[in-house]
Amino acid sequence: MIHHISLAAFDVSTTQLVFLLLNGLALSMLYILIASGFAVIFGITDVLNFAHGIFYMLGAYLAFTVVDATGSFFVALILGPLVVAGLGIAVERLTLHHIYDRSPLYHVLITFGVLLIVTDVVELIWGTGTKFFPTPELLGGAIAIGPVIYPRYRIFTIGAGALIAFLTWALFRYSDFGLIVRAGAQDKQTVRLMGVNIGRYYTLIFGLGTFLAAIAGALAAPFLSVNPEMGNEALIIAFVVVAIGGLGSFGGSIVAGVIVGFVQTFTNTFASELSGFVLYGLLFGVLVLKPEGILGTYEIREQAAKLSYDETIKPVNLTDRRVMAVVGLLLIIPFVSRLPSVSQYGVGLIALMFVWGIFALSLDTVIGYTGLISFGHAAFYGIGSYAVALLTVNFTNSFVIALAVAILFAAAVAWLVGAISARLSGLYFAVVTFAVGQMLYQLALSWSSFTGGSNGFAIDHVMLFGIIDLSETFAFYYISLLLLVSLYYVTKRIMDSPFGLQLQAIRESERRAKFVGYDTNKAKRRIFAISGAIGGVAGALVTTRQTFTSPDSLYWIVSGDALFAVILGGVGTLFGPIIGGAVLIGLDQLLTIYFDQWRMILGFVLIVIVLFAPRGLVSFYYILEDALGNDRDADPTASAGSDADSINGDK
Repeated sequence: MIHHISLAAFDVSTTQLVFLLLNGLALSMLYILIASGFAVIFGITDVLNFAHGIFYMLGAYLAFTVVDATGSFFVALILGPLVVAGLGIAVERLTLHHIYDRSPLYHVLITFGVLLIVTDVVELIWGTGTKFFPTPELLGGAIAIGPVIYPRYRIFTIGAGALIAFLTWALFRYSDFGLIVRAGAQDKQTVRLMGVNIGRYYTLIFGLGTFLAAIAGALAAPFLSVNPEMGNEALIIAFVVVAIGGLGSFGGSIVAGVIVGFVQTFTNTFASELSGFVLYGLLFGVLVLKPEGILGTYEIREQAAKLSYDETIKPVNLTDRRVMAVVGLLLIIPFVSRLPSVSQYGVGLIALMFVWGIFALSLDTVIGYTGLISFGHAAFYGIGSYAVALLTVNFTNSFVIALAVAILFAAAVAWLVGAISARLSGLYFAVVTFAVGQMLYQLALSWSSFTGGSNGFAIDHVMLFGIIDLSETFAFYYISLLLLVSLYYVTKRIMDSPFGLQLQAIRESERRAKFVGYDTNKAKRRIFAISGAIGGVAGALVTTRQTFTSPDSLYWIVSGDALFAVILGGVGTLFGPIIGGAVLIGLDQLLTIYFDQWRMILGFVLIVIVLFAPRGLVSFYYILEDALGNDRDADPTASAGSDADSINGDK
């Protein structure tokens, strides 16, 4: 009787309930397959594989191609994932195989580069449209399950997913292979001393993880759309499920996959407008209450806890002759813009480089000086963007007021995020910042009456002192340059202060910093608020220039681009990320003109920088200086040490 009343209260019949439970189970099995490959790779190798979603996508596309060529879904279900596993092994041997001992930030960026490359390759080969995958004839139609008539293919998906998950678990639990990789995950040095080539096992693990992702894609193809965006969606699901279940826990991924699958199924049915928030809210709640996840026992190993490097390249002073020469040149560029070699478009592009320099600078204050990896900085960029847009539409078009509000709100949200995540470290910190960024993205996407939804909204021109239109190229150029120079000056003063030295102590060893009496959580909250405020300035400037904003400014890809800029320029140098942000946006704008698949080129650039110049573009200057025989110790911008090789590698 009580059960019947409960169903009636929700206006759900028994038939509907059974149908929802089966849908939830089918979705859960798909999520388990996606997340288990992600968990396997991370649990053994410490690699947070941001390319995982594109292997899922490749599995779907290759299955589609094989079915089109052979007419057999079952051949596609085996052949497609095997080919993807081979590609995964090739990717691992060419990239990750050489940098396992480095900070997890470099792993993220390598796999992010692979994501950019493969996504563009897929669009080049299969196009950007959606592919429709026919349900296999043998598995077509429906069967009766109690009171429900349910699609036969989804029943097959449930069974296949459960079987593959069980076989994967048994492989790690009972085979010699599983014993070795589990031992290697605990202490790879001891395993090496026993004569085991652990690197070869890491390669096989990466291949297995990509195989599981690809087979999930192949299974999903007949009842989900096959398109280039499906990889990003799968990556987010894998990220959320693994974090909820417990980083590195295969069993946790299974439990979390079931939870997330059923929660999404019921939310989509009864409260579809909340579906995005429920997913990230669940992730956020678990990480705050139990950071290690539901079944997680994983502890971030010391060498994988945060970014570190042996050689620091100190920020240059604004009074340095080289800096003054560059600033002087930038000041006169608009005056020569009427020359044939300099266009107004070029001036606008340089101004946009200033903005991205500011955004990269904001991220470097966290990553470069505390060693913590933030993968949600798009949140503060987007907050600044929306603050200007909403204020201009509803109250005033004053740039000074809008900028102040953008800084205030971005700093407040960043402080709150820092307060929640300050007790976390390493990749747990990265996951929390990712969750916050995606929650804000969902908010902007769903609250269309306030934010304009997916279409965004345009605004009137933003004015400085009521007379200067900042959407005008030259005015925007100078205000952006002024803010960039001012923020660099302020940031450098902060990093040269006792507080900045405290941050660097946290980067080197938070435990030691606590031992000598520093309140490390307070320091992380403060620097995160400062970083968020600077990021808010960048977002405010972009909206001021473009007179438009949209939820895209909050999407996680923007955070990935910011990380790219920081590493490209030179992490921990303040001026390096400014260069990296400028180069990134310059390549972005220029390559778009000549190449449809321009992000593929950026992906290759990112991988080359990570592999061969991990201290970024600024390191080339000092390498050249060493080659010319100059004394680096006399250079005020570099710390002691003259070995160029130490600049190019993290020990």
